[in-house]
Amino acid sequence: MNQLLLFLLGMTCLQSCTPKENSPQTPLPVEYESCCGVQPVDFNLGKHSIYVPNVFTPNNDGVNDYFYPFVSDGISEVQGFTIFSAEGDTVLFQRPTLVYNDLRNYAWNGYRNNGSTFSTRYRGRFKYGMRIVSKDGLLRFVEGEACSVLCEPGTKELKEKTSCFFPSQAGANDKLGLLDRSLAAGEKDCVK
Repeated sequence: MNQLLLFLLGMTCLQSCTPKENSPQTPLPVEYESCCGVQPVDFNLGKHSIYVPNVFTPNNDGVNDYFYPFVSDGISEVQGFTIFSAEGDTVLFQRPTLVYNDLRNYAWNGYRNNGSTFSTRYRGRFKYGMRIVSKDGLLRFVEGEACSVLCEPGTKELKEKTSCFFPSQAGANDKLGLLDRSLAAGEKDCVK
C-alpha cells in the first residue's frame, strides 16, 4: 500500500511540475511591439551611404548607448538632427549639426528634453529627421523611425526579431555608412 501511494504521489508531481524552460516569460512591453519594423536603415545620397540604426539601448553600458547616423567618407555634414516622439508632435532632442568627434554631446543619449533639462529617459518608438550633405554638393532629407529600448523585463524578446539593427552593426572600412549584418548587436543582458 505504501509503495502504491509513493508511486501515485510521484506521478502527480511529474504531471504538475513544469521545468523552468517552459515557465511563462515576461512579455515584451507594449512600447516595444512596433520596434524593428520594415523601416529602411540604409540610405543613399548619390554614391554615398548613410546607415541609421533602428534600435539602441541607452543604459550607459558602453554598447549601443547613442543614436546617430553612420555615414560614408563622402558625407560632409549632418544638419538639423532631430528626434521626435512616436506621434511626431514633440521634439525630444535636436542639434543643428552633428559633430562626430564629440558624439557624447551631439548624438542622442535617449534622454528627453523636459524644458531646460534632460532628466527622463525615453522608451519605445520615436521618429527622426535630418539633412545629409555630401562633399560633392548633394542634399538629402533622411527620416524614419527607431526605438529607444530601456533594459527592463521583457526586452530580451526583441532578440527574436530579425530586423533589429543596432549602432554596433555599423560597417567599417569599405562598408562605412552601411549596415553590416555580420556584426553582432553586442548586447549581453538587454537584448541578445
